[in-house]
Amino acid sequence: MIVASLMAGGVALAAGPGASEASGTAPAPDFSLTVSPARLVVRPGHIDDPQRFRVLNGGRSPVDIVVNRASFTADADGKVIFDRDAPHSAAGWLQVSPAAFHLGPGERRRVTVRVDPPAEPENGEHQVALLFTAPAGSGTGNIRLNRTIGTPIYVTVPGPIDTSVRLGGLRAADFAISGPVEFGATVENVGTVRRDFFGEEGLKVEVNGREIPFPDFTVLRGTSRDVTVRWKDPPLMCVCHAKVSVTGPDGTSSRSATVVVFPLHLFAMLLSVSGALYLLALWARRRCQAHLLGIVRKARDPD
Repeated sequence: MIVASLMAGGVALAAGPGASEASGTAPAPDFSLTVSPARLVVRPGHIDDPQRFRVLNGGRSPVDIVVNRASFTADADGKVIFDRDAPHSAAGWLQVSPAAFHLGPGERRRVTVRVDPPAEPENGEHQVALLFTAPAGSGTGNIRLNRTIGTPIYVTVPGPIDTSVRLGGLRAADFAISGPVEFGATVENVGTVRRDFFGEEGLKVEVNGREIPFPDFTVLRGTSRDVTVRWKDPPLMCVCHAKVSVTGPDGTSSRSATVVVFPLHLFAMLLSVSGALYLLALWARRRCQAHLLGIVRKARDPD
């Protein structure tokens, strides 16, 4: 059994065979499933409110859906890892209705989720993924494919929270002959809730009077992320001082690095051209001297 799983970062869409284009408008695929919202954040004041997902069958074939819950965490590259022993899980807090249903082509269904935390939950944020699975049908092949869309749910319980993060350093090459120059940073979440670095609130490298933004990312509670960004157009030559900063309850912490950009290849080329010009000038000078010596000798010779 192979399980295909997607952790939605936007509207999740899975398409099966039959999605090839035809002349004019492309036909609907045999399988197309959309789940929204792609991410659900439940704040302390809304834990008792019912939460709702919308599931749409945009394909030409009917589909049966089973809704499961899964604990998850993330690795340093941001890859989602489903792990029943993942810390800070809210997998046992959810009641889902309906947990299984049938969708005909073009049909949609609303799925209601209620959050029921324990009497004294640990402070901070807890996460769980809802897995909307279309089980593999019966067939004669050796491989069956379960198609699954995962949507993360983040639940913050009432009480004090800590948004602290810690920078592990700013990584960059000490020397570069040209662009692009790559910067890397490690952000460790030492607080009790996730930290989203999106848009204007994203992580940026300040270098040479400019801000170079890292791609948007999230650091889950108790995890760390390694992120990189490329400075595509550094100056031809510089001793560039770079800095990255994050804010938290205790203020702003920063890390810095220095990169020397020097066009060594152009310098070597310039030396080569200069050497060639020098040798050419030296050869021309010797030719001129030999010619003048010939004239002088001819003038002194009485014959």
